[in-house]
Amino acid sequence: KSENFAVGLTSRCSTFVAECPQRRAAMGLRQRLLGLLGLLTTVASERPHLLQRASFLHLDGGTEVPKVPRAVPIPGSQTWPSDESSDRCTARNAYTCGDGQHCCCMFGCSYDLEKDNCTACDAADPLVRQFHIPSSHLWKERAEGICSAEFAHRCGGACCCNANFRWNMETRHCEATEDLAMVTETLPTPPVPPEDVVPGSQTWTAAGISCESRNAYSCSDGQHCCCRFGCVFNPEKDSCSACSADSPQVKSFHIPSSHLWDERIKEGTCEPEHSHACGKACCCHGKYRWDLEQRHCVAAATTLATAPVAEKKLVAPPKPEPVPGSQTWLAGTCEAKNAYKCGDHCCCMFGCEFNAERDSCTSCSDKDPLVAQFHIPASHLWTARREKQLCDEPQSHRCGQACCCNAGYLWNMESRRCIIYK
Repeated sequence: KSENFAVGLTSRCSTFVAECPQRRAAMGLRQRLLGLLGLLTTVASERPHLLQRASFLHLDGGTEVPKVPRAVPIPGSQTWPSDESSDRCTARNAYTCGDGQHCCCMFGCSYDLEKDNCTACDAADPLVRQFHIPSSHLWKERAEGICSAEFAHRCGGACCCNANFRWNMETRHCEATEDLAMVTETLPTPPVPPEDVVPGSQTWTAAGISCESRNAYSCSDGQHCCCRFGCVFNPEKDSCSACSADSPQVKSFHIPSSHLWDERIKEGTCEPEHSHACGKACCCHGKYRWDLEQRHCVAAATTLATAPVAEKKLVAPPKPEPVPGSQTWLAGTCEAKNAYKCGDHCCCMFGCEFNAERDSCTSCSDKDPLVAQFHIPASHLWTARREKQLCDEPQSHRCGQACCCNAGYLWNMESRRCIIYK
């Protein structure tokens, strides 16, 4: 109709100007009118096409309704403490979801394991752009940071329906839907490190020495101590040392966000059962893994295969070399002559040589190869060795600053004894 009206008006206007010669001065006006009427005609003819295009776009958008995100409760979020100022989920950029005990991150936010919080919230996130409730940014309560619609939460500067819900424009409510996005497959649980048992550490506890005092924890057998993740057993110190917070074990197996725990920060301890301090955080013991849902260290189904260790071939100890005629030495004089009792005779201590002119073992050296190879690890720290210059372990003697097992014997790290070599 608009098109017909414009064409008729153009025709009448041309006739009016032609029949009135006295008004030919208005020719300029005629040209302007014709231009305007031509524009109207063009718009009228184009309008149905524009309307058709707009309708096409609307229908096209409506045929590709995106699937609603499926609720993904944060494992263990049911343990989050309540905040006096806000809801326990809202305080961490999340909302109550699933069974009503867990929390889900608000659309546009992602869960950060190390902060145990939903962070990196982005108003331009695709979920916010696609699923925000239309015009919800204009809601009065949204300006106050609240989304009062049931089953809705804050997202960017607007509100979004919770996961598993879709906004119904007719009812103006968030309604449950079955048209949900596929769930991303979970990765298999990786194996965990085995226990790093310190040989002979059962003697620590027997002597009243705690595992913790030597950078270790009580192993699952309840007798030995195991080095903390990031630490390595040093036989010469009889302790786990060289502890590193940058150790691959600490980086890969520390308990997420445990560096934020009050007891770890204030007391340096780790409260969960079967856990220990590692770096600035806490780690589950060997053979245990952290269950994020239960927030406990639980027995792992699989452990990492230990790298094959080449069997250390035992080096035969020196054979006894009795000092000729030393059976004639007065009782108790073996030690006085830098020797030890071997059968009925005396044998020179490792690192010393018999001097016939002095009838004694002399030229004792701390750097003698026998001392370096056969000294008992950490024996230089023994109380009797430091304070009384004695080696009170059976079948042992002084050598350099430490103690050595007598000739024919070897030190057993597990039993912490000098045993006869066979």
